[in-house]
Amino acid sequence: MRGRPGQVMPAVFALATAFVVLVVSVLSTVAELRPRAAAPAPGTGPAATEAPAAGTAPEDAPGDEPDGLDGLDGLQVTMDVLYAGRPAAEATGGSTAETADEAVPGGGVPSAAKASRAAASTSRAQCRDTAYALAGWRVKGTAGWYYNSSGAPSAVSRTALSAIASAARSLVGASNQCGLPAPFKAGQKYLGATKRTAAVSTSSRTSCGTEDGHSVVAWKRLGSTALAVTCTWTRSGQVVSSDIVINTRYRWHTSRPSRCTSSFDLASVLTHEWGHAFGLTHVSPSKHGTQVMASTIPACSSVRTLGAGDHRAMRRLYGVR
Repeated sequence: MRGRPGQVMPAVFALATAFVVLVVSVLSTVAELRPRAAAPAPGTGPAATEAPAAGTAPEDAPGDEPDGLDGLDGLQVTMDVLYAGRPAAEATGGSTAETADEAVPGGGVPSAAKASRAAASTSRAQCRDTAYALAGWRVKGTAGWYYNSSGAPSAVSRTALSAIASAARSLVGASNQCGLPAPFKAGQKYLGATKRTAAVSTSSRTSCGTEDGHSVVAWKRLGSTALAVTCTWTRSGQVVSSDIVINTRYRWHTSRPSRCTSSFDLASVLTHEWGHAFGLTHVSPSKHGTQVMASTIPACSSVRTLGAGDHRAMRRLYGVR
């Protein structure tokens, strides 16, 4: 039976509409049944990385410290970086030995008694703090090292070697103001001057070079803002060699100037770097700033003796004689 065109078209349109609705419904059901990627937990997404506090550097600067690179012969290299930090008094709001002889209003300096009290306060804090961290290696026997004086700043060119050697002795000799036992069962020996260069890159991306069997302390102008860099090559947890580079873009002193503002104490920085060479690694400068192994050091500060945490770490690795 034939229908009129005006009656057929509405019926066709209705059927087409019903079919589209059915297809959409089926597709929606399938989408709901598909497994979904789990949302990241709060605080764990890509943007959850904590930014370093103003005036400090990250303890492990992204892209600046290649860690534990495996060699074909089992040789591993680790780079440790020390940065400049804020003065301790600025960070804590109090007086410290590091700032005891800075200028005071009126153009004078604090009295000797006040400086002595500040030094005693810092010493007590250093001896109460037992925090430490280990890198995962140790020196077997005696660590022999060479010094390349090329490029040393004129202000310290004559005294640098003495300060570097003193820092090494301070570490292995367990020099401290806490009455802790000394020395450690570890050794170091200066083997003489060398023209060998320390295997640390001076490009904008500081990195370690190729191990050559010699431990060298040297001066270089680094592309990074590090005060000093230590590259340590190890095999099966034993140190093969360590190279230390001191950055010439900073001002240095071996005896603190009477009006110190922006130079760094070479012996303090090198005590820290020798710590890396012997198997110690960083502790937080905001929580453990009196320790040698704090990851930053302020200009003009002096941290030449081991804190309780530094001593505890070395004693765990080497024991005492």
